[in-house]
Amino acid sequence: MTAFKMNTHTVKKFKASMESGRFYSVEFTIDQPHPLYQFKIWRSDSSAMFVVVKENSAVLPKLKAGSVFNMTYYSSDTHCPKKQIETRIGHITSQREGRFEGHCTVSLVPMTPPALQH
Repeated sequence: MTAFKMNTHTVKKFKASMESGRFYSVEFTIDQPHPLYQFKIWRSDSSAMFVVVKENSAVLPKLKAGSVFNMTYYSSDTHCPKKQIETRIGHITSQREGRFEGHCTVSLVPMTPPALQH
């Protein structure tokens, strides 16, 4: 069986999408096959990528820092198709005031797919 290799152009496009913030949403499931959770991706100075989850959401207790999920990322660039990426949950922070009051921010740490490693 031959390992799938991505061409250099595809690899560059993928890395550019991750770095430039072209991915605007992410979806994943925890208990196959449903429910499917979809979140807008946010960015800040302190976190490269995170999602905002209501404190009373049924998904929040299922998310643990360090857990890894296969997530589907959607790009705002129509030439960059959706990407399935193993993603680790970083820190989960309860927001008591400000823009996200009553929510938790959950940082996402995409892990480089084996086909993209040098």
